[in-house]
Amino acid sequence: MVAPLEGIRVLELANFAAAPSGAAIMADMGAEVIKVEPLEGDAMWGKIRQARMPEGQPNPDHPMQFVNRGKESIAVAIDSTEGAALIHEIIAQCDIVLTNLLPYRRDRYGLDTDSLMAIKPDLVVALLTGYGEEGEEIDRPGFDVTAYFSRSGLAGLPTDPAEGASKFRPAQGDHTTGLALFAGVLAGLRARDLSGEGQIVEASLLRTATWTAAFDLVTAAVDGHNPSGRGRFNSVSPLVEPFPCADGKWIQLAMMNPVKDWARLCECIDRTDLIDHELYGTPRGRFRNIRPLMELLDETFLTLTRAEWAQRLDDHGCIWAPVNTPADAVVDPQVRATGAFETIDHPDGSFETVGAPFRLPRADARVRGPYIGRGSDTTSALRRLLDIDDDELERLRAAEIIGGD
Repeated sequence: MVAPLEGIRVLELANFAAAPSGAAIMADMGAEVIKVEPLEGDAMWGKIRQARMPEGQPNPDHPMQFVNRGKESIAVAIDSTEGAALIHEIIAQCDIVLTNLLPYRRDRYGLDTDSLMAIKPDLVVALLTGYGEEGEEIDRPGFDVTAYFSRSGLAGLPTDPAEGASKFRPAQGDHTTGLALFAGVLAGLRARDLSGEGQIVEASLLRTATWTAAFDLVTAAVDGHNPSGRGRFNSVSPLVEPFPCADGKWIQLAMMNPVKDWARLCECIDRTDLIDHELYGTPRGRFRNIRPLMELLDETFLTLTRAEWAQRLDDHGCIWAPVNTPADAVVDPQVRATGAFETIDHPDGSFETVGAPFRLPRADARVRGPYIGRGSDTTSALRRLLDIDDDELERLRAAEIIGGD
């Protein structure tokens, strides 16, 4: 089977999670991805929660493995004249340059788009930033907690007015933006192939977040109002709420027909008396009396375990899902069936990681190998790409222009 991006060479000048996660998918698709790191290594090393390994067992920093699997790593001081010159020579042999350097830093290192296109006119330049390429704040550093969640309005959508800003998990916005960057690069490659001209692809945490929050933003753009913050006890409908079960686990309902699904749920929970109830029998009645209704339904769901409710809900054609914890999700048979997890064979031992968020069953698309990092491929890559001999490599290393192995 063909690897979709076989023959494509990518130079990654990026750290942390957003841009590297997009390049990781390119590596999964068969691209040759060369990651340029500072001599001390990517700044994300050890920043995200590490797996709890048995005493004495190696821990290869699984979050770093996720965003950098399948890449070569070279350590080059791009802030030096000689280091920048080395990078420029490598760029001349690449199809894609991917970076999350802020505009002022690109200019400083001769990596602005004009300079890159001068090096190789048919290059695809992929730029990932917090706040985009236009406006007064393009040089403002941005992380997903600030540019993606907070600035976009996502964090301003509380589930309950008393709860304040919504909660989020590390790198959710980064990985979503990395996927957007990956899609943009594919379009850029196609445009290059059709026109013969280089392309610039821009993705930002802020703009990707507006896509994620689009249903709320398109209405706010028209009427200027925010959606109501609603918790379980001031919900619009119990048919789209979570409920606790007797074993402490939760289920989430997603039943959209306010008439047929209400009857179906009432039959499922053996409360057919509620179908035409004077308070709860209509959508308006359920909305007006939501708190006592939710309390009644909570009492009912707390009488059985989640496994017991699962069978009943399925038997009655109710749309629902278990509310999984991460530890639940990684052993959920259906999550497994999607192919979400793949194995990385690392020198310290094999372990699982999360694969790309799509499948190509007729192509060679897969996680291809471990990430060793901190310039582990500096010598072999510079020999292969630039034909640098051992004496020159030693001189560059002694001058702290390159690092790693």
